[in-house]
Amino acid sequence: MIIIRLLFVLACIALALSGALYFLTGEKRYLQFVWKVLKFGVILIVVFGALMVAERLVLL
Repeated sequence: MIIIRLLFVLACIALALSGALYFLTGEKRYLQFVWKVLKFGVILIVVFGALMVAERLVLL
């Protein structure tokens, strides 16, 4: 679980910095990076959630 929390914190930092850079510079590449990080984060959450549900089902 510590790895998931670390990835979450790093993703939040990356999103905040990229958002700030977009507002300061106006370059679209920072928004593209934010979108990629968000997609990766959602996929990661879904995969780990599915693994946790599968673990609960196996333990029953």
